[in-house]
Amino acid sequence: MRRIVPLLVLLFLAGAAWWAYPLLQPLLRFGAIPRNLEQPLTVLVLGVAPEYKYYHQRAPEDFRGLSDVNLLVRFDPKAKRVAVLSIPRDVYVRIPGYGWYIINHANKFGGPELAKQVVTDLTGVEIDAYVAVSVEAIRNGVDALGGITVCVEKPMQYRDTAAKLDINLEPGCQHLNGVQAEGYLRFRHDALGDIGRIQRQQAFFNALKQQLLTPAGLLRIPQAIASVEKNIRTDLTREQMASLMGFAAQQPQLVSLLTPGQFGQGWEVNRAELGKLVQRYFGDTPTTSQATLEDLRGQQAVVLYTAPQEAAAIEMRRKLRELGLRVLLREVESAPPQSEVLSNGASELAQVLGEAIGMPSRVSGEAVLYADLTVRIGADFTSPNGQNQ
Repeated sequence: MRRIVPLLVLLFLAGAAWWAYPLLQPLLRFGAIPRNLEQPLTVLVLGVAPEYKYYHQRAPEDFRGLSDVNLLVRFDPKAKRVAVLSIPRDVYVRIPGYGWYIINHANKFGGPELAKQVVTDLTGVEIDAYVAVSVEAIRNGVDALGGITVCVEKPMQYRDTAAKLDINLEPGCQHLNGVQAEGYLRFRHDALGDIGRIQRQQAFFNALKQQLLTPAGLLRIPQAIASVEKNIRTDLTREQMASLMGFAAQQPQLVSLLTPGQFGQGWEVNRAELGKLVQRYFGDTPTTSQATLEDLRGQQAVVLYTAPQEAAAIEMRRKLRELGLRVLLREVESAPPQSEVLSNGASELAQVLGEAIGMPSRVSGEAVLYADLTVRIGADFTSPNGQNQ
């Protein structure tokens, strides 16, 4: 017995060393040992498109391409929350020194510093640091995590030989490898264009968070970080990196938002609504409010359902109308695994409605455009007679 205990200790230490080994290089390079995040930290995350020297030939990665993904991210230790605002690439802004362009040109013209200035001008939010990510990070990171399960809402077919992008996905919940995940995140060849792509990215963030919190996901985190480290450039300091690592370990709430607006010349931002979101989720003195069932009256709700769930959707419409909401039904091709209520910002309304109909609620830009509230009937939905729909 005395010999077994030291052996078990050695095996445990060997296993811990194997698990942590992929992180050693990043830790040594940045000197980042997890610590507490004391104050909110705002970061601009840029997903940088590849550039080409000649047809079909990639140029060396310098992170100065068009930023087709623009995320304003606030890590807030007081609220224990990560708020992610997705800014569509097709928002027209004035870029200092260049005039009016869609926002993804800012990084190409002046790098991340100019991109930070342009996003601050748009939102009024001061930015502490940037993180630029190349498309290779998607493939490498997802593969290192062993793939990721997402629900593809529609058929997605698209081929770009120059970009070596071959997207071929069918509807339904499925486990995607790195190449497939890149296709899912980059697809925008449908009626919603870049807005649909942003909504899929936010669905991906939520699925990623859920997977990372599983035992298998936690075990793979060091390998995933090491695999994407070469595909990332940032001006975060060692102290900031250490604070973010410590904050992530606290499992903060994730809030994902779409910049309010409408289709027009590109994506035309609703400045008043954007100001409300910024004050609520990115301000130093965020506003909070309570809602009641009475506040639901007159709100526009959209119920998403698949064809076999039509009876459940009609019954849901009846319930929502009794609560005073205006209701539209919209059939979709694939049901998500979980029924839920979504709102692009009004968390208190989503929470009240969710409690009234027995569904969890979430703040996400995945909500249906122009609707106040979205009710998703998922594969888990059970009718009043106890039958799964």
